[in-house]
Amino acid sequence: MKKKPNFMIIGGDCRFSYIKTILENKGYSAKRIYPGEYRADDFRDIDIFILPVPVSRDNININTPLAGENFYFGDFFRLLPENCIVAGGLFKEEQIQKLKSKNVTVYDYYKNDSLARKNAIPTAEGVIGILINALPVTIDSLKCAVTGYGKCASVLSQKLKALGADVTAVARSEKNLSDAEKDGMNICPLQDFSHICHEFSAVINTVPSRIIDRTILSKLKKDCVIIEIASAPFGIDFDCASEFGINAIKAGSLPGRISPKTAGEIISDTVLSYYWSDSNGN
Repeated sequence: MKKKPNFMIIGGDCRFSYIKTILENKGYSAKRIYPGEYRADDFRDIDIFILPVPVSRDNININTPLAGENFYFGDFFRLLPENCIVAGGLFKEEQIQKLKSKNVTVYDYYKNDSLARKNAIPTAEGVIGILINALPVTIDSLKCAVTGYGKCASVLSQKLKALGADVTAVARSEKNLSDAEKDGMNICPLQDFSHICHEFSAVINTVPSRIIDRTILSKLKKDCVIIEIASAPFGIDFDCASEFGINAIKAGSLPGRISPKTAGEIISDTVLSYYWSDSNGN
C-alpha cells in the first residue's frame, strides 16, 4: 500500500495558499516555499511538487505573483529529487522533457477534464461579476456573444441564459454549434460573426486564437464590453480594441481571483487523484 505523500507547493496565486491548508486538513504534510526563503534540505523527502498555472510566464522563472522576487526554474530543477511527481499547469514541452530526464513523473493538471469542468463554474461566475460591474444594464435581456462552446463557454452560456441573457454561441465546430443549439442558445458560425457582431452589448472570448480582430472590432458598438478569458496567445486584439475605444478586459485566472479556496480544492483533489490512481504520467 502506498504511503501518504509529502507535498511542496511553489509559487502561484492565492489558491495555492489554500492548497497547503487543504492538504494539511486531509492529514498530509505540506510545505509552501518562496524565492530566497528555502534551503536544499527543504526538498528532501518530498514526494509531490505542486507548481502554479501557468508554471512559467517567461519560460525562465516559476510563476510567483505573490513573491517579491523570481524563482528560477533551473534552481528548482537542480534541487529536485529523482523519482518524484511534479504537477503543474500549462507546462512547456521542453520543461516536461527536462523533468523527465530526472525520472520525474509529470502531470499537467490544466489538461485534466474533471478539473476543467469544475473550474468552469468559478470562471463563469467571475465573468458574470465583471459584466455586472462593467455594464450600465442588467444581465436580464443582455444581448451577448460567447465564442467557442467548450467546457468553460458552455457553462458560462448556460449561466448567462439562466439569468435572462440573450446568448449567441459563436464557434467553428459544427458539433459545438449543435451542442449550443441543443442547450437553447442562438448560434452563429465563426466565419459569419462579423456580419452580426454589431448587435451585441457584450462579447466573451474563450478561444486562444486571434479571432476578435480588426474586422470585428471595427463593427462593434462603442459601448460594447469584451472580455478575454482564454489563455495566451489570446483571441482579442487588445491594441486594436484600444484604438477603437472599446472596453476590452483581460480576465485570466478567474478561479484563483474569484474563488481561490474552491479553486485550491479542485487542484488538490486532482493532484491527489494522480497519486492514488494507477495512471501514468504524461
